[in-house]
Amino acid sequence: MKALNKKLWRTIKSTKGQFLAVAAVVAVGISVYIAMSTAYLNLERSKEQLYRNYNFADYYFHVIKAPEQVTRQIEELPGVTAATGRIQKDVPILKEDVQRATARIISYPLPLEGEVNRFKLLSGRIFQEYPPGGGIEILAEPQYAAANNLTFNDKINIVAEEREVPLTLAGTAISPEFIYPIKDAASLLPDPRSFAIILMPQSQAQQILNLTGQINQVAVKLAPGADQEKIADQIESILEPYGNLASYPRKQQISNAMLQGELDSLQASSKFLPAIFLGIAVAIQFVMLGRMIKAQRMQIGVMKALGYNNLQIMLHYTGYAQVVALSGALLGSLLGLLLASAISQAYAQYFNLPETIGGVNARAIFLGFALSIGVGTLAGLFAARTVTVINPAESMRPEPPKGFGKIFIENWTWLWRKLSPTWKMSIRSAVRNKIRFGVSLLGVTFAVGMLVVAVFSNDSVDYMIDRHYFQEQHYDLLVRFSAPVKDGELLNIYRLEGVLKGEPVFEIPARITYHGRTEENLLTGVPPDLTLKKISGQREETLIPGDEGLLISQRTARKLGVKPGDTVTVETLLGIGPSRRAQIMVTGINSQMIGESSYLSINLANRILQERRLASGVMLSIQPGTEKSIEGRLNDMTEIASISSRQKELDNFNKNLESMIYSISIMIFFALVLGFAIVYNSSIISFAERKRELASLRVVGFSSAEVSGLLLEETLLQTVAGVALGLPFGLFMAKSYVQAISTDLFTMPVVVYPLTYFLSALGGTLFIITAHLLASRGVKKLDLVDVLKNRD
Repeated sequence: MKALNKKLWRTIKSTKGQFLAVAAVVAVGISVYIAMSTAYLNLERSKEQLYRNYNFADYYFHVIKAPEQVTRQIEELPGVTAATGRIQKDVPILKEDVQRATARIISYPLPLEGEVNRFKLLSGRIFQEYPPGGGIEILAEPQYAAANNLTFNDKINIVAEEREVPLTLAGTAISPEFIYPIKDAASLLPDPRSFAIILMPQSQAQQILNLTGQINQVAVKLAPGADQEKIADQIESILEPYGNLASYPRKQQISNAMLQGELDSLQASSKFLPAIFLGIAVAIQFVMLGRMIKAQRMQIGVMKALGYNNLQIMLHYTGYAQVVALSGALLGSLLGLLLASAISQAYAQYFNLPETIGGVNARAIFLGFALSIGVGTLAGLFAARTVTVINPAESMRPEPPKGFGKIFIENWTWLWRKLSPTWKMSIRSAVRNKIRFGVSLLGVTFAVGMLVVAVFSNDSVDYMIDRHYFQEQHYDLLVRFSAPVKDGELLNIYRLEGVLKGEPVFEIPARITYHGRTEENLLTGVPPDLTLKKISGQREETLIPGDEGLLISQRTARKLGVKPGDTVTVETLLGIGPSRRAQIMVTGINSQMIGESSYLSINLANRILQERRLASGVMLSIQPGTEKSIEGRLNDMTEIASISSRQKELDNFNKNLESMIYSISIMIFFALVLGFAIVYNSSIISFAERKRELASLRVVGFSSAEVSGLLLEETLLQTVAGVALGLPFGLFMAKSYVQAISTDLFTMPVVVYPLTYFLSALGGTLFIITAHLLASRGVKKLDLVDVLKNRD
């Protein structure tokens, strides 16, 4: 086999361009697999370790207020292994820069041993229940502390029960329930400058919130295999006297749901993208090796005459594919490790995971090598099987030409007569080499489709931003109160200098029931003459809430199976006053890009609660340049819970788009590598197969440029067909990708602007022409005498 090995290295050296192009395709596929698999496995491992070590809850129950002792009754239920009662409440933070943030207070009973949702201390020390110097010590979520430059012993001032309360920072900590620290589903991205998670001793939380001996949340840990729904019903029965507000399993807990959605997206991408590249690499190697075996037919005959058997010769050509696969795997592993590090750093910006989510994953590298060599061996053996039919004696003479008749286009005489001779030759070559042309066409289609997938996310996000922040939101500030107020009290806000217009809103947490199905949703009461917000239907038409109807959210309607005209039961879960029930007809389905809320008139919202003229917040339109002064005046009003600025939310959204731009750039690069490698190999193969034909054209008077143009025409056929198929295929891949990563909390719309199609088509055309020009340089180097020798 030593002689065959020497021949293999000579073959690689003589076809180094093709070798490197195919190896690059394999390298991209392996690098994507290793990078995304590493990120997925590390994220999953870190998540599971944190969940296990810190006793992440299986179920949550929110009540108005209940005695702490109720948890003992819950722990006695079969299937419940632990239950922790605590306080969770959002309160305002007063900042020195006239800004207002929101703190989510979470209380912890001391000592922490055996409690559900324990926290991990990252810096500083654990808070003391009664510090020697007095006051209240807390721990903060690390992203908020870093964004606001907070260190040990710094003060954080909150408003609790309309009183300003100073808190002392003792350190930073994380918990399984705020790995992804966002306020609600409408936030989508963390905003550590304006939203904080604050952990404090339970006795202190009860004191400042006037809940002595009381709790408003129970986190429950269940035994493996326990019937969650049955136990949840039993716990709700126990908590019924204390005002059930909400209950949900771990999978619906917002941080876990967002993290799981990201994990599902990574897992789908780690399978989807490498499969494309490795599949194309297999196809290219199959065509390339088939052409190589055909060109070396005489050499194979000589090897058989010298005593080499079919298996040895097949392994020789399979070795070429294996060396390609091994080279691609080596390069792909290095690129994959670099890419995995970049992906890990991007995730570290958003997720509070204590264990590293970067580093080397030996399992992913091993599987990457196994996958690469496996598909390379498969391609090599499949292509090399044709050596078994080569007879040594017959191989000494040239292979007889295939008999070809007319191609189908020649029957269209009106068209065929108009084509130039070079175009006729190019079309005949494409039709008569269907496998080679088909593989090239498939590769170009995938490459152009990937360009569409790479850029479409930018279109979708741009569409979401435009629709949510500009078409649907016409207000500048959304002010929420700590408790509902009479609309007459809004006059003080309307009279602030710089306020152009204000409209009240009444947000009511509610439970919606239809035919035995139940979903919790936020009901938002708005004025009938609403102008500061647009409620959009499924076709983006403007919906107006009537005095007797409900514009239910699209996600809630889908889960309940509700359609316009149906009547649903609404149970209010406001947490203040008694719960109310009402039968409301669904008059429409509203579609929202971000968040999930159902709309009704503010008058109907008040009637459901048997109240009049109540509001929980107000939307404000203000003069440009007055936002800071207005926020300063609003911060002096202690009854205000939070102030949301449309511009600040938009700025935070744009700030966090850097990682998406980075991902788009990588996808575009991968698509260009794929398209270039495919077209380059196709052009090289076409050139090698047609050397005699091209040399004959040179002899009869064709110039090098004219002969190169003949090859270019065949490449253009692939380009036009590939682009035409690649654009709709890209849209299909984009829809499939979005479907794979969609969750109950978030669905990205599939929006592709005409400019994206144009740029994808242009990009595909450019890399195809570039690859062709590099491949066709051999026309000028043709040795006409040697090529035209008769070797019979």
